[in-house]
Amino acid sequence: MVLKKIGGPDPKYLAAADILIGDMSDINYEFLLFNRPVILLANEWLRENFPDIGVKTDITGLEDAVRRSVSDPEEFSKNRKHWLRQTIHKPGENSSGRVIDAVLKKSKIKNPFFTLLHGNDPVLKTHLDPLCLDLKKRKIGCRYTDKYTEDDRTAGDNNIFISAHNKLLSGIPCGYKVHIDHGVKGTGTTDLKGLIVQYRRMKYCPDIDLHVTEGPVSFEKTKKILGPYHERAIMVGYPKSDVLLKLNSSRNRISVCKELGLDSIKKLVMYAPAGKYSYPFKQGASLSGEVVKKLKDIAANNYDVNIIIKLKYPPVSFFRRALNLFSRLKN
Repeated sequence: MVLKKIGGPDPKYLAAADILIGDMSDINYEFLLFNRPVILLANEWLRENFPDIGVKTDITGLEDAVRRSVSDPEEFSKNRKHWLRQTIHKPGENSSGRVIDAVLKKSKIKNPFFTLLHGNDPVLKTHLDPLCLDLKKRKIGCRYTDKYTEDDRTAGDNNIFISAHNKLLSGIPCGYKVHIDHGVKGTGTTDLKGLIVQYRRMKYCPDIDLHVTEGPVSFEKTKKILGPYHERAIMVGYPKSDVLLKLNSSRNRISVCKELGLDSIKKLVMYAPAGKYSYPFKQGASLSGEVVKKLKDIAANNYDVNIIIKLKYPPVSFFRRALNLFSRLKN
């Protein structure tokens, strides 16, 4: 039996996978970049709201779905290509550079200084890293930091702030503020009605000057949730796709298998859930003890596959859990 558990957003693991088991996570759409099989661990909500980019099954049919995907990887190829076009605009055509070009054009700032705000979140960093690399290649001034500070006033109105989370841009009193999506907002990954209510409560994020979206679906969604500021949304591309496509190689796959102690000859099946079910924003999430047990059984019964359970964040240490509990009790 070969089953490994990992945590964290490093894109090298996704790029190494041969088959993805997902739910409502936007990682399903990222995986479309490789045109490889997707299995959707689907409850009733997901069956109704997510497109047919792969086999949809509940836990009882999961093992058969894995075998089916191994034997016929091209079964949903046409659908996968269609939904890639709907979700990621011009992948493989320097999305990071196009985003920087679009921001410079829209801001009309001639001598910009960029501040990329990541909030010490490893997921947000994966979306900002490609932009940081592009700026360095162009020799444009750039600061990569967790949050806005008063020192950022130095560049004044020449400062361009970019973040993959709108809260990190809220209240910044100077410069030009840009929000980029921190995931592919494809069909079925979010509850649109809930988002509209959420943005209405935030007064539609008036502090943000530009919202960069990665494809046609997210562009239309963003215009709807921005209400009176819908004209601030533009469709450019998905910077993270540059990294994912670069990692799509046999060299990366062999390296990942070696790191995890896996046989690279066997098919690599990755389960990457959105998390545990919750209402209203994670109605299609699937993570549970029952699913993990089922994956262990599949790994035991199928010697031609390796299975990885990849969570979004690394496991929290005992010390960190205790510290968090102490902080909540203190407050």
